[in-house]
Amino acid sequence: MPPSKASSKQCPLALSSVLTCPRSLKATPPAAAIPRLQDYNVDPLHGFLPVNPPPLRRLPEIPYAPWEHTLDDLSALLLAGTLRETVEKLPHLSTDSLKTEREWQRAYLVLSFIGQAYVWGYNQDVAEVLPIAIAKPWHSTAQHLGLKPVITYAAVELYNYRLIDPDGPFDLSNLAVMHTFTGNDEAWFYLISIATEAAGAPALAAIVAAMHAVKEENLQVLIDNLNIVKQAIEEITKVMMRMYERNDPHIFYHRVRPYLAGWEGSSELPDGLFYEGVAPAPSTCVTIKSPAEYTPANGIKGVFSRRLQNDHDNGDGHPLHGTYRKYAGASAGQSSLIHCLDVALGIEHNPHRMARCAAAQQHIPIDPTAKTRPVDPKQPPVNHIHEMRKYMPGCHRAFITAIEHAPSIRKYINNLNATHHDPTTPTDMDNAPVHDSALADEATRVFNECVLEMRTFRDRHLQIVATYIVLQAKKKKEVGHFDRPPASQSVRVRQSLQARGTGGTDLIPFLKQSRDETTEALLHMEI
Repeated sequence: MPPSKASSKQCPLALSSVLTCPRSLKATPPAAAIPRLQDYNVDPLHGFLPVNPPPLRRLPEIPYAPWEHTLDDLSALLLAGTLRETVEKLPHLSTDSLKTEREWQRAYLVLSFIGQAYVWGYNQDVAEVLPIAIAKPWHSTAQHLGLKPVITYAAVELYNYRLIDPDGPFDLSNLAVMHTFTGNDEAWFYLISIATEAAGAPALAAIVAAMHAVKEENLQVLIDNLNIVKQAIEEITKVMMRMYERNDPHIFYHRVRPYLAGWEGSSELPDGLFYEGVAPAPSTCVTIKSPAEYTPANGIKGVFSRRLQNDHDNGDGHPLHGTYRKYAGASAGQSSLIHCLDVALGIEHNPHRMARCAAAQQHIPIDPTAKTRPVDPKQPPVNHIHEMRKYMPGCHRAFITAIEHAPSIRKYINNLNATHHDPTTPTDMDNAPVHDSALADEATRVFNECVLEMRTFRDRHLQIVATYIVLQAKKKKEVGHFDRPPASQSVRVRQSLQARGTGGTDLIPFLKQSRDETTEALLHMEI
């Protein structure tokens, strides 16, 4: 199945018709159509978290026991230095036996953890070639779900939670994660995002209801639902600020974050990761029979690596076949919830010029503590926020697109605010304004409060990034006994700083730009 066609596939019929996207993921929804949550795997109470049923805790024993057993022992195998050897002995299992959508999601989670652990290892050099036993089914599950074969927010958060008490609340007092690479601090990092998804979920139904209110020109209903959105944003900010409670910044930066890195803009994987057994996209690559046929000039860049050109084979004298892929790693920027809030409030994010300068293209590591970095003038600006949508489940990405094409809440209130003080504004038969001016002012005020809450959310997020990433990058402490050795760890942490979430751009300037763009969505109120 060619990767270039992944985004055009429909979500497969799985648990029920409710879990099926109604249209091609590439299709543009009809103008002014208001989406229904259930058509996009969005739960009215729990948002983008999978519920009814919840995420699976095990795949069927037959045939997927080898995958599950490897994940069971993941930390132990990493510590023993035998994870790669174990993976290389795994049987080549097909995804054909996966039946329900939850099974596909579970398989993607399992393969994501094993694949990331294989690539980055523990106190080991990076692995440039991912064996077919993981690469091929990982690619297959990613295509099915509309994701990428790299660790994503969906893998470590959406598909990775369970309730301690199945009848208990969806909050930090009752949520647990099923898998981590490193332990408790990492689990708390995931739990914060899972809890924010739960806390913000009421906003999604309120957004849809607010759009219906716009269409029906019902200001009171619009105001009521905007208040729900505002309260939801307040709650996700409160939950996010609990990050400090049980996630040590040093542990996160040096031990957790490297495993969440991808291979886009990576100094250690300049060509990306080689997925053995995964066919190249026909639009960019052609089939070749030997490494000798590879040259940068013949248009098939990325099919074989430098090592493969040097007679690297699969152990039996035959060259490996597959393709190179470059993907960003897991990021909170892949949260569909935050994207929906932005789109619903008319918060527009512009392209941000990539910081991958000429030095980065020459595979020279970039100093993450540098105040300024040269920009390659040949590198076009990239909308990194929109890029993160490529790493969301396909149905959720389609929901964001549907929200974009639905009636605009901001435009409606802005027009209302601009006209209800105008003497030429249309009136009813009693010569009264069509819309009550007090309600129009209230709608503008509540809308602006929603935008300011998003600004506050981004301010707090900046504080967390400064604590957990920027300050840690500046520290010159020696690496502890249980951390990676200085040579490999320092390079890996630097590259993960660039890759995760922003695809190579400077974190602080990028986040400040996003925050400032949020403020620009505020509406001017007539006096």
